[in-house]
Amino acid sequence: MKVAALDIDGTLYPGALGLQLLQALAANGISDKSKSKNVFEVVEKYRLNEIDFQTMSTSAYTLYAEAIAGISQAVMQHIANQVWLQERTKLFAFVPKLIDILKSQGYSIVLISGSPDEIVCCLAQEFGISKYQGSIFATYQGKYTGKVNLLSGSLGKKYSIFLQMAKDWKVNLEESLAIGDSITDTPLLEIVSKPLVFEPHPSLMLLAQQKSWLVTNRNDIVKHVMELGST
Repeated sequence: MKVAALDIDGTLYPGALGLQLLQALAANGISDKSKSKNVFEVVEKYRLNEIDFQTMSTSAYTLYAEAIAGISQAVMQHIANQVWLQERTKLFAFVPKLIDILKSQGYSIVLISGSPDEIVCCLAQEFGISKYQGSIFATYQGKYTGKVNLLSGSLGKKYSIFLQMAKDWKVNLEESLAIGDSITDTPLLEIVSKPLVFEPHPSLMLLAQQKSWLVTNRNDIVKHVMELGST
């Protein structure tokens, strides 16, 4: 079996779905606004190169969990569904065709994202993808506790998630493909024979150049995937 492992934020979607979800929760008075604001401030510090990725990731997810503490899972999923209906039109234009091509080429598609599982599942369901994983926030009796159970956007985590998702498959890594845009996607890009680096962050671009990985963009990605499928 050959697998196509796809990142979402920055790769299929020009932004972070999890941040859009948090923004909607705050705007509707559902999440703690001050703690939600803290999440965005940490992310902005990373974008300004004031902190490194690991510091940003750990802090942002901790603050995110605290911001949604006490919210019911049902409400969270309801808002996630609403946000997805708004944001689905903002996916990169190539996404539907890309997924169709990957399926036609015989790939089993998996989605692995740092955004919350509640909104990752919306994208997965839209495109009929059964294997997906987003970050998991702890719950008790149907409400979020303020803790993180699975931080899927941390460095190195996507690799272990992929192995867990594919444990019952006889995956042929020599025929498999991965697409990502950030340094967190590196472990997946390293284990497949067909790594595609999509409009990468500078840290991943440097690594891609060192490893001679194929760097693609929103205008060329479909062509590149088609070419890889014929090899």
